[in-house]
Amino acid sequence: MITINFAMIVAIYYFLHEAKLALKIFTFFAYTVGMLVLLGEMLVEANIKEGVIESLRALPVAQLSRPTVRYLAVYDSWLTLITRITFNLAVWLFWFGIFYLLFFWKRHSQNLTTDSRRHPA
Repeated sequence: MITINFAMIVAIYYFLHEAKLALKIFTFFAYTVGMLVLLGEMLVEANIKEGVIESLRALPVAQLSRPTVRYLAVYDSWLTLITRITFNLAVWLFWFGIFYLLFFWKRHSQNLTTDSRRHPA
């Protein structure tokens, strides 16, 4: 997911900031479809993982191995909660960030050094 977002940032910086609106809309649509596929896969895997965790909790503690007990303890901790929140927020942060960069961000002129020579600070 991070790779697709960095690829979009590079594409926006070098190419898409000067593109016409139709190309920007198409690009954002394609990007959104890709992000929804990744989000869907994350949700599928999260639901499978939750089912496995429920099955492990249903077993008697005496039958669980030490690594499994440790895993369940970590899964119930604040660390897992923060990780879940971060994953969920990251998806939306990336999506809104790319939307902003694609439609509202303006790249500064490349003649900044020339302009600064004409008008010293």
